[in-house]
Amino acid sequence: MIPIYDIEDFSPCYTKERHFLIAPFEQLNRPPVFIWPHKHSFYEILWIRNGKSKHFIDHHELNLSTDSIYFMAPGQMHRFEKYEDVKGDIIMFTEEFFILNFTNMEAQQKLSFLDSSYTKPNLKLDEQTKKSLEPILQLLYDEFSRDDHSNLSLSSLLYVFLNNIQRVYFTQNTNECLSKHIVLYNKFKKLVEANYKKQESLAFYAEQLYITSHHLNEIVKKVSGKTAGELIRSRILLEAKRLLVHSHMPIGQIADELGFKDFSYFSRQFKKHNKISPDQYRNQILRIAAQF
Repeated sequence: MIPIYDIEDFSPCYTKERHFLIAPFEQLNRPPVFIWPHKHSFYEILWIRNGKSKHFIDHHELNLSTDSIYFMAPGQMHRFEKYEDVKGDIIMFTEEFFILNFTNMEAQQKLSFLDSSYTKPNLKLDEQTKKSLEPILQLLYDEFSRDDHSNLSLSSLLYVFLNNIQRVYFTQNTNECLSKHIVLYNKFKKLVEANYKKQESLAFYAEQLYITSHHLNEIVKKVSGKTAGELIRSRILLEAKRLLVHSHMPIGQIADELGFKDFSYFSRQFKKHNKISPDQYRNQILRIAAQF
């Protein structure tokens, strides 16, 4: 079985962070029994400064190079080979980190390069981009190193950092074919954003975009590595998590709000994707929030 590691598995020995971590790559803690390949339960951004390595992310074979950024989404399988003195910076954060700290509910949805980690999980940094990213990275380090660090400040700085990467990624991936796919993919995501509470049918979205369900699935899969149906369900469950954390609505009311006519079906679907019930998730995250 492929192991799945959490952020706290990599935290330096002086702390055990669960939802956000920034550290020099070479100073990361690693579990005593560290297995390759493995998966992560979090998003990861790796900025390579020096060294050489061959990195496999899902079906991608990448030669790590200086001044490049690599990113992975939760659930992707990866491994390093021919590891030689790799130095750089690594940022790890969970979906819950955004849910707990970001008032702009669409912020994470707009960072489409995080989805694109399934198709092109890296980008090369030019001097101008490095100059724009370096001070933001330093602010993240400075804030995280404080004993009284603010998770709201960290999430805001993280968004600025990721948004700068988003701009560079879009600039480097504007070939005609990919551009057409991204345009359609973004239209699909906007439709989902407007309709996910009342429409889960793939046929509905395909009809709105004047294409077949099969074609929509193909394009979404090429851009994000997930099917259109998976993205629709993911958006519904993300909103469920937000309502469980940021509202006092009873769980049955949340199920109604999200278009589930059967409370038990909502509970089963939530548990299927999150391994715990909605009530357990609410209690778990609120306990974590109390520690922030």
